[in-house]
Amino acid sequence: MPITSINITRTSFNMRTISLLDSLRRNTLRLFLEQNRIATGNKFNAPSEDPVGASRAVRLSEVLERQEQILANIRHADSFLAATDSAIAEVNDLLIEAHSIASEMVSSTADQAQRDSMAELILGIINQLVSVGNRTYDGVHLFGGQQTTSPPFAQDYGGVEYLGDTRMLTTHVDFGQDPQINLTGAELFGALSSQVFGCVDLDPVLTEDTRLADLKGAAGLGVQLGLIRVSLDSPETTFVVDLTEADTVGDLIDMINAAAGEAGLTVGAGDQFNAAINAGGDGLEITVSGGAVTVSEVGDNGKTARDLGILGGGGATIDGGDLGPRLTAMTTIDMLFGGAGAVLESIRIENGSLAQTIDLSGAATVQEVLNLINAAGVQVQAKINAAATGIDVVNLMSGSEMHISEAGGTTADLLGIRSLHGQTLLSELNHGRGVRITDGQADFRILAKDGSTVDVNLDGAAAIQDVLDAINAAAAAAGVALTASLATTGNGIRIEDATGGAGWLAVERLNYSAAIDDLGLNKSADSQAATELIGDDPNGIEPDSVFSALIALHAALVGGGESAEQRITLAAERINRFIDQTNRLQGVIGARSKAMSTRLEHTEDAVVATRALLSEAKDLDYNEGITRFQQAQMTLQANLMTASRMLQLSLLDYL
Repeated sequence: MPITSINITRTSFNMRTISLLDSLRRNTLRLFLEQNRIATGNKFNAPSEDPVGASRAVRLSEVLERQEQILANIRHADSFLAATDSAIAEVNDLLIEAHSIASEMVSSTADQAQRDSMAELILGIINQLVSVGNRTYDGVHLFGGQQTTSPPFAQDYGGVEYLGDTRMLTTHVDFGQDPQINLTGAELFGALSSQVFGCVDLDPVLTEDTRLADLKGAAGLGVQLGLIRVSLDSPETTFVVDLTEADTVGDLIDMINAAAGEAGLTVGAGDQFNAAINAGGDGLEITVSGGAVTVSEVGDNGKTARDLGILGGGGATIDGGDLGPRLTAMTTIDMLFGGAGAVLESIRIENGSLAQTIDLSGAATVQEVLNLINAAGVQVQAKINAAATGIDVVNLMSGSEMHISEAGGTTADLLGIRSLHGQTLLSELNHGRGVRITDGQADFRILAKDGSTVDVNLDGAAAIQDVLDAINAAAAAAGVALTASLATTGNGIRIEDATGGAGWLAVERLNYSAAIDDLGLNKSADSQAATELIGDDPNGIEPDSVFSALIALHAALVGGGESAEQRITLAAERINRFIDQTNRLQGVIGARSKAMSTRLEHTEDAVVATRALLSEAKDLDYNEGITRFQQAQMTLQANLMTASRMLQLSLLDYL
């Protein structure tokens, strides 16, 4: 049998030293890591220790962070809703107390001293309601809308002014879910319930600077930008226009004309092709010098040609539909009424004890008109209406009537903001009580200065213009030189007398009709020499609010007189209506609060579950950790003992 020699080799001292040092380092590091895990309570302290576990822990940490933020949102919303519910309950209790006072004082046995005493209690209730309206939670005003940092209600000029807005507060409670958590002062107290609605479409003209975002579109759905196809039969040409980057009407026109030029057509007025604003100033126009032009959509879902009002054609001209330019703050006065513009003068606004004549002649834009009205100090707010066609004026002051009238011109009527105008419905007058007439009989008689009379029957009249027409028709039939119109200074029905007599011009009641009271005509001319009689404005714009009802009750209690009981009864009816409203709103808030509490419970459970998963992925099992630490410690000790023995030099090692 062959014998293979065995080489006896020797491990060098340096190699043993390096090997032992490497082993010591590894064991020392292991001991250090296990010690750190025990100290921190984490399975790992660096992602490199466990990449899979670290990734899972990071994901769960992000989920937990989002859940905890949502949980904080829900807790705040839940407490906010609870505070709101408590405030509404207080409002309801105060209104019930006011209604009880009104019910007690409406009795004919109550004397004026008792009513004066109860009137002081009503003032106290008003003050308490203002305090509730200004209540805060966590520094946020409950009923100010998004005006959360300043009190939404202020007592001034004998009324209560609302300084908040109508926007809602929301909170993020889940993906795509941001429920409303507040009620505004306008909702709970009715603080912005009355305004002059602009009755005139100011009809701004279309210009090349008009932004597409400010167009209603030919279909009334805005303008959806995309591709359109333009086809001509002479010369036979078809090209596609990409309008997706257009911002203004001028951009549209330039892009269409540029695409036509690239297709080989001569572009310009009188040339082969031309796109421009139409003669009416409300849409686009495409003309060709010969043959016919047609515009179509590109793709089955295209809407651009439709929205621009140029879909179809077949003739030498496509006269696009009305694009409906919206009224904006930057619309100039010259652009109104289809480009005809307007000459503005002065208007007069009266609001309770406040009155101001406002000169609008220097306004160049709609925003400047709004600024002048809002800065006049009469506690009103002018704004562009929701349809972006005209101007609305809101009375911010509960307890006072707003009247907007002419100041010697026609500006209020021109802008559509006169509180009494020809289209005002009779049913809207006197805070909705309307005009009481006697059917089938004359309602009032006008006594002319020459002694002649005109009997006026208002059967069938629905608006103020119908009343004016009825007066003028009756005067013409009677052969009396009387003319009815709206006052050019102030507000109300104006009756002019051209009979030349020396008597008094007056209006008197007929057949027990209350029409002259409800139309503001129960009066005579200011003097015997006067040739015109101007009625009162029966369309005062007052917020139908909690405060207006209570202020009316206070006035009825201290005013006394024969009509006191009737006025107290009317105020009590209004208060009772608001009691019903607060009960309904308390139900709304209660439902929101219940939903939020349920969501709070579910979210708390979800947070607990996520924390458990994160703990499982990240937290150390201390029994396991201590055992591993002890193992590392024993290994290191064994390593040190072995090293001390192996590093002892012998003669053989030396040789």
